[in-house]
Amino acid sequence: MSIVLITITSVILLILYKRYIPVQGIKKMQSLDCSSNSVAFVDVRHFHEMKKEPCQQAVHIPLPYLARHHHSIPSKEVVVIVPDALTRNLSIRQLKKYGYQVKGYWCAQEL
Repeated sequence: MSIVLITITSVILLILYKRYIPVQGIKKMQSLDCSSNSVAFVDVRHFHEMKKEPCQQAVHIPLPYLARHHHSIPSKEVVVIVPDALTRNLSIRQLKKYGYQVKGYWCAQEL
């Protein structure tokens, strides 16, 4: 009984960690300047959110599709464009898992 309880608690803590604890060392960008060619911009917002503040040079892959389409991201440092803190944490962790070096993020809700 205690092993089951420990296992369930561990799984819940892992899920909460991945969603709510920010990734260390990732800087918030003060402004969204999509004209830079030194980094790749990855927009993980949904299609309707992206239209509010579009970044023309960004690779647009909503978070649910990131696992399938991450190969279309150039092999550069990445700046992630996110709608909120939860999506920020999940997308940065997923990109790091696929080997991308995430330089920073820009979040619409944190302005």
